[in-house]
Amino acid sequence: MNAGTSNDGTTVHLASPAAEEYLDGVRAALADLPAPEVAEILDDVRAHLADLTAELDDGADVAALTARLGPPSAYAAELRSAAGYPAADPEEAGRPRHGLARLALAAPVAGALLFLLGIAAREITVVFVGLVIGAIGLPIVLRDGPRVPSVAALPEVRWLAGARPAGPTTRTVTGFVASLQPAWWVLRAIAAAALVVSVFSGGEAPAVLLLGLLAVPLSVWVGHRTRRDRRLLWVVVPLNALAAFVLLWMLVDGVPGSREPSPADYSVSVPGLWQDGDREIRDIRPVDAAGNPLTGVYLFDQDGMPIDTSGAECSGADAGANAAYPRGTWDYDPRTGRCRYTPPAPLVVAVPAPPAPGSGPAGALPTAGPTAGPTPAPPAGSVPPAPPSVTPPPASPTR
Repeated sequence: MNAGTSNDGTTVHLASPAAEEYLDGVRAALADLPAPEVAEILDDVRAHLADLTAELDDGADVAALTARLGPPSAYAAELRSAAGYPAADPEEAGRPRHGLARLALAAPVAGALLFLLGIAAREITVVFVGLVIGAIGLPIVLRDGPRVPSVAALPEVRWLAGARPAGPTTRTVTGFVASLQPAWWVLRAIAAAALVVSVFSGGEAPAVLLLGLLAVPLSVWVGHRTRRDRRLLWVVVPLNALAAFVLLWMLVDGVPGSREPSPADYSVSVPGLWQDGDREIRDIRPVDAAGNPLTGVYLFDQDGMPIDTSGAECSGADAGANAAYPRGTWDYDPRTGRCRYTPPAPLVVAVPAPPAPGSGPAGALPTAGPTAGPTPAPPAGSVPPAPPSVTPPPASPTR
């Protein structure tokens, strides 16, 4: 169905395929004129064709329209002359130029794809390239008029419009989807607020809700404006794709700032040795089993890497991982602006008593009886004990 606006401002629909075909012929013959001028001329032609098809009723085919108005090229020549334009070049007549219209249609699609890929990969260069490519089609559609007739005249666009199934069910589904548009306008406002808050403030749920409420009226206004000026689609459609991406991200990860971060979300990048993430261990004081301090001790982790307690401010003041424990501590003195060394102080500790042999781990219950298991091998160099001697029983007397 082809629609336009008559002189009195009412919307004119062309339900006749013959009228649409004739109108396409007129549009092709006027393709060399400025797009806004063509749109204005076609509005008058559309209204005329609507009246003529209503008059002809079932006999409104292309032949009947041609008999009444003449061929589309001749009718277009009359309209061109009436508008004060010279006659068309015979070599260019009937040869519509769709190159710019296709560029205007393909640029935002390619730009939106690159923009989303850049967001997903966190590549600012790809995001910038997507924005530049998406903006290529804007000058073309801006001069084309609010209804963008050059894009609407593309064969592929007309094919898509004609391929939509018709019938009561289709009209019901289309009406239902159209009724959901206001809900989408609200959702995309919330998505825009979440994206802005995440980029500029790290993500806070109250800020997302507040900014979303402020953005809803703007989103609704843009939605209504897009219905009247189709040129806005070249900006709204890529932004809608971005909003859908953000909403999917929020569905998986939640509203920014609404989830308590887990310990895995933090990464400790402060030099030195820390316990439980908030207690800095600045020196290690090894002792023996009797509680006597040891010196010249080197400590390694399970991978054979030396354990280093060097801090961030004075990490270069001592020998670092090459020094033995105890090392003492280094502190930054703000009065002198230098690092000061504090030697290890005397240390008295209570060494936990080891468990008694055979007691097993704390809280273990005694077993009911001996358990079967492999017999331990005797130590190397030891003589195994001789087996116990057994006295044979006396022989019974013979008779």
